[in-house]
Amino acid sequence: MAGGQWPAANALLVLLADSSTDRRPLLFMTWIKICGITNLDDALAASDAGVNALGFVFYPQSPRYVTPEIARSIVDKVLPQIEKVGVFVNEPLEQVRNTVKVVGLTAVQLHGEETTEFSRSLSQGFANGSRRPMIFRTLPAKIFDAPGEQSVGWDPVEAGLVEPDEVYTGKRVQKIHVAQNGDLFLETHGFRPGVVSGVMLDSSTDERRGGTGQRFDWERVQPWAGIINSISKLIVAGGLRPGNVQEAIHLLHPWGVDVSTGVEFEPGKKDPKKIRAFVRAVRAMDEAA
Repeated sequence: MAGGQWPAANALLVLLADSSTDRRPLLFMTWIKICGITNLDDALAASDAGVNALGFVFYPQSPRYVTPEIARSIVDKVLPQIEKVGVFVNEPLEQVRNTVKVVGLTAVQLHGEETTEFSRSLSQGFANGSRRPMIFRTLPAKIFDAPGEQSVGWDPVEAGLVEPDEVYTGKRVQKIHVAQNGDLFLETHGFRPGVVSGVMLDSSTDERRGGTGQRFDWERVQPWAGIINSISKLIVAGGLRPGNVQEAIHLLHPWGVDVSTGVEFEPGKKDPKKIRAFVRAVRAMDEAA
C-alpha cells in the first residue's frame, strides 16, 4: 500500500480484484475538467486547449453560478464530444433532472448531502430512451485525513460506488479488516458497479462547497486515493493549478483532475494562458507514464 502504512485499527479497506483480461491502455489520458464556466469565451478557450469536460455551477451562492438558460447557450456552441457537467448542492430531484434536460448535461456532480437513493432516483428518471448522465459524488478530502491513531469510517457501498451482487462475474471486491493487533482478515464478496460513476475529492467545507483554491494534504490521503482508484473513478480537485497538478497526479494517480480557481483571473473569469498551461502539464504526465 502507498505510504507504507495501513490505516488505523478497524478501518475498512476495499481493494479490487479484476478477473477479466482487460489491460490499461498504453497511453492513459487523464480526464481534465475546467469548472465554473460562466461564458462562451472561456468555454471555447478550454475546448481549444483540449479539455475533456466543462463544469457549470448551478449553486446560487457560488460566484460562478449560471442559470440553466445561460449554460444551454454555451453548450450549444461547444464540441459535442466534450462532457458537460452540472454541479448541484442539495437541489430537489426534479430540479436537477429538469436542468440536465434543459442544458443537455452529460454528467451530474453532487456537492451536497445527497444520498445514494437520490442518485439512484436521478439515474432511473432517464431510463426511458434518454441518455443517463454520469453521476459524480464530491467528498471533502478531510474525511480521509484522520490522525494516525483514528480509523476512517467510509463505506463504498453506502456511497453508491459498488453494490453487492454475489453472482456478478466481473470485477470483485475484497474487504480487508485491520484488527487492533495488526492482523488482516480477508473477506471476498461479489460486487457490481454502483449508480455513482466516480468520486471527486475536494477541499470543500460546510461553508464553501468548492472553489476554495486550497489544496488538501495529498500525501496523507494517498492510501485512500489508491483504494478509491481500485473500485471507481477518482477525480482530484481543490487548489490545483499549472504549477502543482503534476505533483497531484504523481501522488494520487487519479482518473481525472478538476480545476477552477487555479486557471482564473477572478471568480468566474478564466485565463486562457493558465488553461493551456494546465492542460500541457497534465498531458506531459500522461506521456511520461
